[in-house]
Parts: sequence; C-alpha cells; structure tokens
Amino acid sequence: MESPPSVSERDNTNSPISVVSAFWKDFDLEKEKSVLDEQELQIAENQGSSQKIRRKLAESTRNFKKASPEDKSSLFNALLKGYQEEVDNLTKRAKFGENAFLNIYQKLYEAPDPYPALASVAEQDLTLSELEIENRKMKVELEEFRAEAAYLKNQPTTTRRLEERSRNLEQQMEEKVKEIVEIKHRNLAEEIQKTLEILKERYFHGEQLLQDQLQSAKEGVSNIKKLHELAQNQLFELCAQSVEERAAKQAEANLLMDEVDRSQTMLLGLEREKGVLRSQLVTANEDSGNKKSDNSDSNNPLENSLIAKEKLISELNMKLHNIETTLSNEREEHINDVKKFTAMLNEKEASIVAMKKELQTRPTEKIVHDLSFGAQGLATEQIVHDLSFGAQGLATEQIVHDLSFGAQGLELAPSGEEAPCFVHRRAPNTTLNNWTVTEPMVFFFPPRA
Repeated sequence: MESPPSVSERDNTNSPISVVSAFWKDFDLEKEKSVLDEQELQIAENQGSSQKIRRKLAESTRNFKKASPEDKSSLFNALLKGYQEEVDNLTKRAKFGENAFLNIYQKLYEAPDPYPALASVAEQDLTLSELEIENRKMKVELEEFRAEAAYLKNQPTTTRRLEERSRNLEQQMEEKVKEIVEIKHRNLAEEIQKTLEILKERYFHGEQLLQDQLQSAKEGVSNIKKLHELAQNQLFELCAQSVEERAAKQAEANLLMDEVDRSQTMLLGLEREKGVLRSQLVTANEDSGNKKSDNSDSNNPLENSLIAKEKLISELNMKLHNIETTLSNEREEHINDVKKFTAMLNEKEASIVAMKKELQTRPTEKIVHDLSFGAQGLATEQIVHDLSFGAQGLATEQIVHDLSFGAQGLELAPSGEEAPCFVHRRAPNTTLNNWTVTEPMVFFFPPRA
C-alpha cells in the first residue's frame, strides 16, 4: 500500500508558484509569439491588399458614374463583382481576426494571477537571504569554535565552558522552537478564524442575494400577472366598446340610408310634379294671343309654383349631398376607429406574448429554493474541508522534530583519548528549510443565480 502524500508534497502541488509555473510552461510563450507574429504579418498583408482593392473600386465607381447609360449596364456587373469580392475579403479578415483573438483569449482565460506567486517568491527570497546570512555567521562561529578547540583540547576548563555553552545553545534552541510553534499555532488559528468569517460572510451574502432574487422574481411574476389581467380587462373593454360603437355606427348609417331613400323618393316625386307643371306651362304658352292677357294671371301661379319646386329640389339635392358626405366621413371614421382598435389589440397581444416569454425565462420558486439549499450544502462542506486541510497543514510534530534535531546537532564529539572539544552542526539547511508551513488554500464557489 502506498503511503499518503506528505504535507510538503501537497503544499508544493497547491502552491501558487507551482500553478503559475506549470501554466506558463504548458503555454509556450515563444511559440505563441511566433504565431502572433505570423498573424500580424497576415493582417498587415490583408490590410495592404484591401487598401489597394478599395482604391481600385473607388476608381471603378468614379468611372461608372462618369460613364454613359449604355456603358453603365456593361460596367455594373464588373463593379458589383468587385464589391462582392471586397465584402468576402472583409468577411474573411474579420473571421481571421476573431479566430486569432479567440485563440489567444481562450488560452489566457485560465491563466492564474502571477502576483501571489511573485510575492511569495520575493518573500521566500528575503527569508532565504536572511537564513544564508545566519548560516554564514554560524559557519564563522563554528570555525572559531573548532580553532579554539584545537588549541584548548587538553584543558578541562575549556571543555566545561564549551559544554555549558552547548547546553545554553540547546536550551535557547528549544525555547526558539517553542516560540516558533506557538507563533505558527497562533497565526494558523487567526487565518482559520479569518477564513471562517470570510466564508460566513460570503455564505450570508449569497443567501441574501438569492433571497433578493427570489423576492424580485416573485414581484416580477406578480406585476406581470397584474399587467396580464389589466391587459385582458382593457382588451375586453375595447372589444365591447368596439362592438357598441360598431352597432351605433351601423344604426346611424341605417337611419341615414333611410333618410336618403326618403329624400330620393321625395326628389323623384318633385321631379314628376315639375314635369307636369312644365307641360302645363307649355300648353298654356301655346294658347292664342287673344287669350294671353287672360291667362297671364293663371300662368303666374304656375311659374311661381315651378320656381318653388325647383328651389325645393335644389335644397333637397344639397341636403342629399350633405348626408352622403356625412355618411362617407362617418364611414371613414368608423374604419379608422376599427384600425386603431385592431392596432391596440395587436399591441396588447404582443405585450402579453412578451410577458409570457419573460415569465418562461425567469427562474421558478422551486429552482431558487433548490439553488439556495445547494449553495448552503456546498459552503458547509467547503468549510469542513478547509478546516481539516488547515489542521493537517500545520505539521507541528515535524517542525518540533526538525528543530530539536538541529539543537541536538550542537554537541561535543570525543576524539581519541583526549576528548577533543570541537562542535559540529548537522544539516543546518535541512532544518531551516523545514520551518515553513504552507497556508491552507481556501476555495469558495459562489452560488449561481
């Protein structure tokens, strides 16, 4: 059975430096530069050729405008073909540019932010420089100890002094180890507390956002229902009003037609009476001159009656013309009203269809409820996972073991019969490098709206 990966291996796998390094290693920037250079050359070449073609088209267009109507028919096909080719070239250029942009965008979309990795490298470089300075100081001190031990290896007082110093160094190292462990514990507890607060805040914010979206969706549904009911009521009112107005217009039109028929009947009667009066007048005029003076008095009433009838006929014709004009105007108004009501009805139906589509696109209450519960479960599992991962990332026993191992490395090593008093230190770089504890990485997935 394979042993589980150590904390350092997990930290190296999840560290920002390794993620950024792996991404840019797979990205192959030099290859992308060469591809971008080729695309840039292709774009420049396309622009140059397009500019030449445009000049040529402009010249052809000027020639076409200056040509006679007989020549325009022959030049039109060539000019249209040139414009179509330019449109095709522009379409290809646009597609080429879009593909180039989408290719580089898709590769850079998943690129991690290099700032945390660079900041971590700078911090580690500063720590490494400090450790190197301390290591050089310890090496110098060790060389001094060795030189002093070489001169004073036979002196018991020097041996006791070195033993006392070794014990002091061991005690200082143990105190330093305890202090470092306490600092790491405290920092990790603070980071876990901050992470919990951030997660709680994000969870409450996401839940509040879902509640707001649910409330807005409910309000939108309620408003749309009200608008739908209002539109239906208005539609019914418009239909009823249209029917009533149509019936009123029809009744009024029937009355006008009846009046027109009566006027026409009266006009025909007056025409017949006018003809009779004219015939009587002609008969009276054909009488002899002897009776002219006697009949003059009798013809005057006939002429007056004829004039009155003609006046009445003209008035009736005028009245008939006015009635026909009024009827035509009312018919046009009725047609316009029908068109207006039809347009209003179409607008209401279109608004109802749009409202139905909007209702279909909005999330239902059940979907929002399921999303809120899913987000709550996801946030809870993520908090538990992060806490367990952070506790495992501390590796307190490993730190204590490494530091104590470094403290025990400062010891006296006997050599032969005279017990030489030189001090050696084992694996200083290994001990110092194992004092780092990687912070747990917390991932938060916001709920989808």
